Amino acid sequence: MYIEQVEDELFQLKKENGPVGTFKLIGLSNGVVKLEQLQVKDHISPGRILEVFEVILSHVEAAGHKELLVESHSDALDFLLQYQQFKKKDVEKRLWIYEVNHK
Repeated sequence: MYIEQVEDELFQLKKENGPVGTFKLIGLSNGVVKLEQLQVKDHISPGRILEVFEVILSHVEAAGHKELLVESHSDALDFLLQYQQFKKKDVEKRLWIYEVNHK
């Protein structure tokens, strides 16, 4: 799976047989971006969702961003974000943060 930039903030997730989803990365400030409007095709398995997040995190790191913010809307996503080493930044807004570890 790989990412292709479609527009300024719009990205497409692709596999060898075509697109599997889209998302936006909204630039906030000082290397911080927010993931919004993540949509994947219905046939994506829960295991593939982990792969989707790993590909997005790799892209964010390669682009030189410092932090990725994600607003969660479900307990299942909360669990996935926690598994991916996101930290809860705002409990009330269900806002999670991933701090990029540049090597």
